Amino acid sequence: MKLNLEIVSRQRKIKVSKKRLSKIVRKIIKILREYGELKKFNVENFHILTISVVLIGNKKMKEINFKYRGKRSTTDVLSFPYLEANNNLKELYLGEILIDPLQAKIQAKNYGVSLWQEITRLLIHGILHLIGYDHEVSANEAKKMRRVEEKIFNLLKNF
Repeated sequence: MKLNLEIVSRQRKIKVSKKRLSKIVRKIIKILREYGELKKFNVENFHILTISVVLIGNKKMKEINFKYRGKRSTTDVLSFPYLEANNNLKELYLGEILIDPLQAKIQAKNYGVSLWQEITRLLIHGILHLIGYDHEVSANEAKKMRRVEEKIFNLLKNF
């Protein structure tokens, strides 16, 4: 399976390596494949997966969070699953992940982790939303998603 990544930075406050982001996303997708997570959501049947990752500023994240979730506060990550397929090409556009690096930096400091550990956690969370996980459905679904997030995060350390 080929992975197409579009990584765009629309913020200037925090320098984030697109190359490093790309490596992390590719590792996450590889782990999801190896552990059968992509099969659960019929993502495995496609030859090409496409994901967009957009880094945005705090103000824009707050606007988007209000527009799509009705919340008047900023957030660290938002995911917009599209699951738009081109069956002729066996290609699937999973969707878009928005990350606010400034919020990630604040959280990293609060949690006592590095910025990259926090960004990695946000990428895992965002990708899980793109493939069908949703922690807002129920407490049980939230627990399931959290377990998968932790498993992937721990596997990345040795990957």
